[in-house]
Amino acid sequence: WVSPSKAADSSGTSANAPQPTGAGRVESQQMQSTVWLSSPFQSEWLSETQSLATSNDSSCSADIAEGMALPQRILFPPQEICMDWQQRQRPGAGLCNLGSTCYINVILQCLTYTPPLANYLLSRDHSQLCHQQGFCMMCIMEAHVRKVLRSSANVIWPRAVPDMAGDAYEFLRCALEAMQRACLSGSSE
Repeated sequence: WVSPSKAADSSGTSANAPQPTGAGRVESQQMQSTVWLSSPFQSEWLSETQSLATSNDSSCSADIAEGMALPQRILFPPQEICMDWQQRQRPGAGLCNLGSTCYINVILQCLTYTPPLANYLLSRDHSQLCHQQGFCMMCIMEAHVRKVLRSSANVIWPRAVPDMAGDAYEFLRCALEAMQRACLSGSSE
């Protein structure tokens, strides 16, 4: 795509005008100029999602997806994701390793200190609308993040955590899958 810093190309077209990006797709440079992500795939996915969310022309959706299924609904608009902390945070409480729980602690710490996720969890937007009976990973994560970041203690001891060795990647995969299920089951659109 054309760099957002260019004001106009050689034909005098504004950089904010839609530009061809290959495979018959057109994306707005204005949207791309506000998004900085770590990988080209993430940046392309986000700009395509934004194009889908703001496009009135459904004829280009097949070209944009390029073999990927289009989302049935957008749970959280990409333009509302804040990549920085919305509130200044002091370092929160650490997690005590009770036996073999270090694989859980490392993943919980990573999720707790991921600003876009923490911002959303601290807002309590999920739990205020959640009608899920029983276990809800998003509600649990909201409570955990609030406890860690708002606690005056230096260390938090986990409760109801099995003292058995596990794999950090597997725990992360299961936690993210459970959070996704909670978000999808809780959406009413």
